[in-house]
Amino acid sequence: MSSGRQESQRNAFRGNSGDSGVPRANTILYYTDSQKEQLDPKLVDEKALEWARAFGRDLKSTQLRRFYDEFKAIERRILMGESVQVQEANLQRDLALIRMFKAKALYAEKRKVSPRSFSQFIFDHVESIRDIKDLKAFSRIFEAVVAFHRYFAADN
Repeated sequence: MSSGRQESQRNAFRGNSGDSGVPRANTILYYTDSQKEQLDPKLVDEKALEWARAFGRDLKSTQLRRFYDEFKAIERRILMGESVQVQEANLQRDLALIRMFKAKALYAEKRKVSPRSFSQFIFDHVESIRDIKDLKAFSRIFEAVVAFHRYFAADN
């Protein structure tokens, strides 16, 4: 296999958009401080509203809830650990399940049951989860998006 083709395949696998049409993940900083103690309030307010509006009528509430409920089940499993160290180990154990959301989002998009804006949302957030605090932050943001989305959904 040629070197250029190998590099192209590696880039597609990493999620770079290129010719593959796969969204490029943008890292989201969830906290306003370096200790990750203060969740950025804009993410559960203005940004959550913006994301929910972007999905709008192109994403049914049931489809969004399917993703949200599955994420919450994984989160519960991870947070069952009694200490932060055990929870971090659980996160590493289940990180592949979280990363699978990218494939599921693209599958839903291809089936035309979710828009590209939802796939982008999933790609950005899945790639931004680095530790337990990030996982909890995304959970709050996802909750806000689900709540705001109910207002914009066509099936409401």
